[in-house]
Amino acid sequence: MPTIDYKLFFNNAPAKQDQLDSVESIRVEHGVDKPCAATLEIPVCASDSGRWAKEDDQILADFGRVRVEVRIGKDAFVPLIDGPIVGFVNHMSSQPGESSITVRVQDDSVLLNHHETLDSFKGTDDEIARAIFPSIPEIDPVVKFDAVPPNKSKLPSEERQRGTAMELLRKLAKRQDMHAYVLPGPNLGEKSIGVFQKYPTTKDGLPDLILLGPDRNIARFEVTNEGTQPGKTVGYSVSITDKKVVKKTSTFQRLDLLGSEPATKSDNTGTYLLSADLVNSVDLDSAVQAKTDAASYQFEASGELFTECYGKVLTPYRLVTVTGVNGRLSGDYVITNVVHTLNRYTYQQTFKLLRNARSAGAGALSSFFEKKY
Repeated sequence: MPTIDYKLFFNNAPAKQDQLDSVESIRVEHGVDKPCAATLEIPVCASDSGRWAKEDDQILADFGRVRVEVRIGKDAFVPLIDGPIVGFVNHMSSQPGESSITVRVQDDSVLLNHHETLDSFKGTDDEIARAIFPSIPEIDPVVKFDAVPPNKSKLPSEERQRGTAMELLRKLAKRQDMHAYVLPGPNLGEKSIGVFQKYPTTKDGLPDLILLGPDRNIARFEVTNEGTQPGKTVGYSVSITDKKVVKKTSTFQRLDLLGSEPATKSDNTGTYLLSADLVNSVDLDSAVQAKTDAASYQFEASGELFTECYGKVLTPYRLVTVTGVNGRLSGDYVITNVVHTLNRYTYQQTFKLLRNARSAGAGALSSFFEKKY
């Protein structure tokens, strides 16, 4: 079995031995469309004089930085989170050994969500995102982004902000079927990275998740089918040149399917109406298709890794293949949530996945067993 190592940093400096010894466990949760969050559990006790240990410890300072990295085997260390301490919870008990402090950490998107303000921006949604992310010094000016089509409306393109910068980024991303989030810098001391992109459609090297057979590396796999969720989208606008009503309808043929067949037959799906606030703010063709794309992910799966057997660190917004499950459900999925739990003895990963397609059927499962046995 490969060894598992992790590094802990406070304020861009490696944790000292006594600080490492004081942290009982670390939990990091990555979830789509929400900030990456971590908790550090630190046991505490009271002295005979009634003073609680570690209550003045420097690592508990508000907005001090915490960075966590993990490595499996001989791979490079993978950063799980790098961001400010946003608070803590004191658990105090009169019983010995039952008191602790839970230190709460979030990624640097919390700094974009810290001040509500009034502002206005011009340009396409991706151009606005590229301007907003570097507005705080903790995020690199180079933003990872997918370009969006320009609005064909003759009206001037302007977006007003009333709230926080992160709220606006998520609003812009949602209407384009994209996601706005922040990644930790690849190396200690480097700035975080802003991302404004769609779900991926190609794999980037993650091994398969395997439920059955001699190479199995997941303990369980559960799938929920939300059969009523997919639907086409209809949007209406009024042309300012000839005053005619323009109607646009999405098409299932434009979906980037993660399998050989659509999850649901198109004649069994419902219909969504595009909200009025999107009609003149986004290209109408893109807007109706974006809503249909987002609703097409009707399969949600969850499971737990045998981390040592799998040998890699999972993170959201990546594509992974699942095998050894129901033939219709085997295939590619988007990772949407990962919870990492680290302590002195174990490293656990649980995950959630999304899929908008089915695979070939029972034949897919049969061929898997023919190869394995």
